[in-house]
Amino acid sequence: MLRTKFVAIPALAIALAAFVNAQAPQGQAPAGGQAGQGGGGGAPAQPMATKQVKPNLYMVTGNGGNTTIRVTDQGLIVVDTKNLGEKFYEELMAQIRTVSKAPVRYVFVTHVHQDHSGNIGPFIKAGAQVIANEGLKRNLETGGPKGTGYESPAGKPATPNMTYTKTHKVSVGNATAVAYNFGPGHTGGDTVVHFPDLRVISLGDHFVAAQPNSDYPMGGSVINWAKSLSEILKLDFDTAIPGHGNDPLTRADVQAFQQKMQLIADRGIALVKKGVAKEEIRQQIQSPELGTWQMTGVINDARLDAFYADLTAAAK
Repeated sequence: MLRTKFVAIPALAIALAAFVNAQAPQGQAPAGGQAGQGGGGGAPAQPMATKQVKPNLYMVTGNGGNTTIRVTDQGLIVVDTKNLGEKFYEELMAQIRTVSKAPVRYVFVTHVHQDHSGNIGPFIKAGAQVIANEGLKRNLETGGPKGTGYESPAGKPATPNMTYTKTHKVSVGNATAVAYNFGPGHTGGDTVVHFPDLRVISLGDHFVAAQPNSDYPMGGSVINWAKSLSEILKLDFDTAIPGHGNDPLTRADVQAFQQKMQLIADRGIALVKKGVAKEEIRQQIQSPELGTWQMTGVINDARLDAFYADLTAAAK
């Protein structure tokens, strides 16, 4: 059994250089309509690989968003299900079986995008309870604009067989996992999963090792994203598994990410109060403090109206 040991990555910038996984299958539109959040816009898929993060906790990179595996002798807790499609489910299960033959008891899904939610159906069929925030279920029901990654030739993800509103805890053997929703951020149905005994948190695309984007058509909000990250930082963790990126990151990396999101929110609200036009808002928010983040990627043209409305409401 081949396992790659966790090597700490102290800075988010280093992780960005390693951000080559999570490519969509060739020809598949990126989930959420932007490369980096579930796809490479037609780039070749990267094979899955498993590495140990802490004792009895692993992450699986490649072919979709990162998956977390919590191992106990009574069964497994999994976070996120990779790209939609049987071949991706089988590849993920093969990776899971390299660390444990125990059954998957629970699966948490962090948000609606197919590179994370794709294989809800196969896990349910295999006997797992698949848990997601009620906002994810609504997002699946409403769908999204054509050509933006919410639909594919393979169809769309199945509906989870259990939903929650604010928090939900499960226990398997000696392990506990607690799911939280702190309101809109990347989407309107985000889940983060805390493993308190190991001080690890699995964040989905609420935290990525690259530039984020807020999916306003699916209920996202830059304004609340900064607030939700502040709530997440009240939890006890020292290691964070991002939705995309080849390595686990640190609490300090999450803090740096939150500060950038807060800067965008605060500066955007201040500019709206000054009467800056919608068409100029992203350019004036852009600053060296954002590092490699580009505001035209954080908020693409199709989401500019919703972003401006979000800022305007917060400025009142």
